Amino acid sequence: MNSLFKNILIGLAAVRANLTRVILTSLGLTIGIFTVSIVTAGVSSIDKEFDKSMEYYGNDKIYVGTWPWSFDFDWWQYRNRPKISEDSLEYITKYSTYISDVSIKKNTWTRGSFGNKASWLQLNGVYPGYDEMLSGTKIVNGRFFSQNEWDLQRRVVIVGGTVRDGFFDGEDPIGKKIRLNNVTFEVIGELKKQGMGMVPGGTLDNLVIMPSSTFSRILTRWGFDELVLKTKPEDMSKAKEEVGMIMRLARKLKPDQDDNFSVNSADAYQDQFDAIKIAIAGMGFLVTGISLVVSAIGIMNVMFVSVRERTREIGLRKAMGATSNNILIQFLSEAVAISIIGGSTGIILVKLITMALSAFSPLPIDFDILLIFYTFMICVFIGVSAGMVPARTAANLNPIDALRHE
Repeated sequence: MNSLFKNILIGLAAVRANLTRVILTSLGLTIGIFTVSIVTAGVSSIDKEFDKSMEYYGNDKIYVGTWPWSFDFDWWQYRNRPKISEDSLEYITKYSTYISDVSIKKNTWTRGSFGNKASWLQLNGVYPGYDEMLSGTKIVNGRFFSQNEWDLQRRVVIVGGTVRDGFFDGEDPIGKKIRLNNVTFEVIGELKKQGMGMVPGGTLDNLVIMPSSTFSRILTRWGFDELVLKTKPEDMSKAKEEVGMIMRLARKLKPDQDDNFSVNSADAYQDQFDAIKIAIAGMGFLVTGISLVVSAIGIMNVMFVSVRERTREIGLRKAMGATSNNILIQFLSEAVAISIIGGSTGIILVKLITMALSAFSPLPIDFDILLIFYTFMICVFIGVSAGMVPARTAANLNPIDALRHE
């Protein structure tokens, strides 16, 4: 064991003696480790933020609208589709076996104001039962509107976290009056703040919710309607197929006619996001792979140079009783040390950048502690792989020939 540590220390001493060459050699590995680490940390953070945004849509809800949730469709094909009708909910409620709750969701944007503050806000008109269908947030102050308030078309609203912060400066908004489309509404509830969303509409922070009956009376000429249907996550696929058939029945479509509506769910965004994420990760790992291969070749060349420069030293050590394994361990230790120096520098750079991004970017970048372990293992593997051939070459030198080397 003492012999093992002694040979490792000899290898490390050689690294210290040629520090400039070691730093230049490890630069390629630093770039490779930096790239893979920043890509891994970035993709992981984006993935978590995307999952947080998708909580708004939920894995238990179906949305029936005019447009598909996709970035790849022919706008002209959908522009003349008939608007979603609230009457379709009667068919779904009557014939569906998978849908447990339903609501209309009327959408528009309008200018809202409180005192001398004004901003554009997203408005949703929904049913009283929509409170139980909320995902990714909840009422943290006040309450949702009641069935009686819906029946009487009361001018009451529930506001998102950004609306509260922007209009009320952190004060309790309950009971205060805001103006929407030049109509006064009373704030009766406040939603938990979600933060930035990564998908269209993937946050409720800038949202104002009101009874759909009030929405229809005051904002009847604006916006579009969408049906929100709740089901069990395990029944999602069957429920979507069933809803599609019921909607065709409600719209009296013939068997040879195409759907003039879209049945959407959160997995539509998930599929598109996965494709983008794979593309980003693929490019990052391609650059990483090239950098690591180049750095491994660089380490191998430097180790061959080191073996040639120290041939007499190797012969002298062998003449004094050092075994081939002692020489092998010495040069492998040197190669692994070069790799670890390069990898550690890359990790330090990643840590500094993630700290800076977390401080100034709205998207937090997580630095996984396991990344250090994985990076260390990659560095050891590259060091052993790149240093094995030069180390074996050094270990197999004939001591007499090595002592004669000039």
